[in-house]
Formats: sequence, structure tokens, C-alpha cells
Amino acid sequence: MLSSHSSQNCFSCRDSWGSLPADLLLKSTDLLNLNFDEGRKLRSINAHWRKTIPSFREGGFKEERPWLLYRERGSGQARFYDPVRERVHNRRQDQNLEGARFLGSTLGWVVMSDSMDVNLRGDHQTFLYNPFTSERYELPPLTIGNPYVKGMLRYGVLTGDPREDSTYACLLIDNVHILNRLHPRLHSKIYYVARTNGAWAKNWSVTSIPIPLTRMRFIKFISPSSEKISVLLFPDPRPDRYDFTFQTQHWNSEIQENDPIEWNPFHDQSLNQVKDRLQLSPQSPTTLAFIGTKTDRERVHNYNTGVLAGSVSYIDGVWLEVRA
Repeated sequence: MLSSHSSQNCFSCRDSWGSLPADLLLKSTDLLNLNFDEGRKLRSINAHWRKTIPSFREGGFKEERPWLLYRERGSGQARFYDPVRERVHNRRQDQNLEGARFLGSTLGWVVMSDSMDVNLRGDHQTFLYNPFTSERYELPPLTIGNPYVKGMLRYGVLTGDPREDSTYACLLIDNVHILNRLHPRLHSKIYYVARTNGAWAKNWSVTSIPIPLTRMRFIKFISPSSEKISVLLFPDPRPDRYDFTFQTQHWNSEIQENDPIEWNPFHDQSLNQVKDRLQLSPQSPTTLAFIGTKTDRERVHNYNTGVLAGSVSYIDGVWLEVRA
């Protein structure tokens, strides 16, 4: 039990830290190299710290690498993984994530489907969500006439900030045609809608990726930019990149050379090593399915591994920039 003298010293120490001069407080926090979650907690200590330390919305705590948002599939209880400091941060129960499916991310915004159903339906409702600020925007309903039995809504990305005009939301849908057991054929479409005059257009436009009918290719990554969206197909040895320009509504294709900005945060890591880094149970058979993202400095590819059948735990996630 602390003596009254010791207690007074503790309170005096706490008060002295709480009333540090603003310049010294800022220098101290800079040396600590705080991340988003740690900075948010420090700002909650008292009014002086909250006023002095820049908030996330004010540009504080920018991260050099994307973070992984992951959870048990369909759960609203998710975590953040900071790959630079190799720290896991638990989040509070989030109703925006519960029962919703990750489709992709751009600039810190996650594109999500309001249903965990992977099968292609006639109607889809998707939305945009920033898990750092809890902002959410609904996208226009997507209606697909005569959906394919073997089709699925697979990915979603943005070409810019969803709060700004001239930004496109894009959804990629895969349709697999089974001509026979030896010759399946992938037919992929991109549905896109623009934000203009402060609102999203009501109707989606659609374009088909011009994949040669003689090949069965799969999506390796989707790379959006302000004027176009690029899709890389594989397998090697000839990975093809297809670029769709929104203004001209034309496709161009070329062979993709080595990716100079590719970053693999789990390079040479076994399944058990990745589970350990993410603080997942080592005993449970697990499937990991993470959707990549692209920033100005790096591209994270999709990551799928684990027990593909009969998995006890299915962990899905999405890499995203730490942005307000």
C-alpha cells in the first residue's frame, strides 16, 4: 500500500507530465514514433494533450505502410495489424463490419458488400467505410440482369477520395463459363459509377475486360488511378495488364514487366509464422484471405493461404492506407 507521501509524489509526477510545455510534448511524441492508435490514446489523457498533439484528421500519425484490417469472416470484432512496428491493435465491436464482406480499399476507404454471400445475385448493395474515422457512404444499388450461376462480386476499388467529384467507384465481377471440365473460361466485367456535383450517379456503367477466350486467367491485382483502372492477370510466364480509361472508355493491354513497387509484408513467412504475427490461435486450422491495395509507394498483392477445406477459422482482411 502506498504511503500518503508516495501517493502525492505519483500525482505530482502525473500532473507534471500532463502539463508539459507544448513544444516539449510535441518533441517527445515525435521521438516515440507513435502510430494512429497510440496517438489517439495519448490525446485522450487531458485537454492540454488533446489540444497540443495533432489529431488524425489534422494530419497527425501518418503511416509509411498500409495496415491490415482483419477479423473472423463476417464478424464486427476486427483488429489492425501495424506491419512496421509489428503490433496488433484490437478494435471495438463495429456494426459497419458485421455481416459485411471486404471487396478492397483505396486511400483508407474500404469498399464493402452488405452481404457475406459470395454468389452473384440480381441486386447488390455496396458501401464505402473508413474504419479510422467511422465515416460511411452508401453506393447506388447495383442491379445485374440474369446473373451467371458461377459468377461472383469479387473486388471493389476507388479512383480517388470518395468525398471529391470525378471519383469513380468500381466493382469487378467474375463469371466462369464451364464449356467442359478441361476448358473453363473467365469472363470478367467492371461496373463503375462516378461522383459528380457532390453525389454519386444513380446508374452503373459496365465494361468487359477483353481477356482472350483461349486462356483461363485470374486477377492478381487491381490498380486504380485518377483516370484509369488497371487489372493484372496471371499465371506467368506472361502476365497481362489491361488498362481501362474512363474518359475514352477504351481498353489497352500490354505485358507487365517486373513490378517495381511490389511489397509483400509476409514474404517467406509460413502460415504459422503469419498467424503468430497476427496473434491468431496456432492450434485452429485456419484459412487466411487478405485483399491487397495500392498506394503511391507500394502495391500489396492479394494473399490466400491455409487450410482451404474444412477450415475451423476463416480470417478475411484488407490492406489499407492509414488515412482520415
